[in-house]
Amino acid sequence: MHYAKADLVATLRRLPLFTDLSEQELALVAGNVSRLHFEQGATIFSEGDPCHALLIVEEGTVKIFKSSPDGREQLIGIERRGNSLAVVPVFDGGRYPASAEAASAAVLLHLPADNFRRICLQSPELALKVFKVLGHRLRHLMSLVEELSFSTVRRRLIAHLLRLAEDTGQQTPNGIQFELPENNEELAARLGTVRELVSRNLGRLHGAGLIEMHRRTIRVPNPAALRDEIARVH
Repeated sequence: MHYAKADLVATLRRLPLFTDLSEQELALVAGNVSRLHFEQGATIFSEGDPCHALLIVEEGTVKIFKSSPDGREQLIGIERRGNSLAVVPVFDGGRYPASAEAASAAVLLHLPADNFRRICLQSPELALKVFKVLGHRLRHLMSLVEELSFSTVRRRLIAHLLRLAEDTGQQTPNGIQFELPENNEELAARLGTVRELVSRNLGRLHGAGLIEMHRRTIRVPNPAALRDEIARVH
């Protein structure tokens, strides 16, 4: 196995989707994989484009979003190392249901759709992992629909801050501290609203003492109090 292919096999072995494949299966996958490089802000694919390949994030981050006719964006998610893109159209032969943009400089692995489908037929373990990925994304989308349909901007914002505190926060003597990974415009896209409402609600939470802010650094002095606020917001 020459160096380039051996390098790809080693990379694939570290990705959650392929960890259960044998060396022979990994070599088969690697023989059909190529690398694509994108600068930050570059379009990877657009909603409605035909899908011909499975894409997997090797380095960097990718923003998945939908756009309205008036130009507003709804952020679906941020995909990081090891995450796959466009699994559904790879299997159903449809077009991309959303758009993807490099949120940072990114390297993606490109595997033609027909090759990936063939490998799934040969490897039940890989097919089961794909089903788990699809199931996780369906649950995420159901939660997103529920939040956008039945929750106010303030409640969505608080719930998002609590998730960040739980996932990435560090305990300090003055509460849980974490960094906002997005600016207010990007946060508005995630929450299905506009930047002005995000800024206003962050300011109100700060004014009420429920959070403390310094640029993108957030500290939650009392997570229980912030959690209780969700129940009071209609």
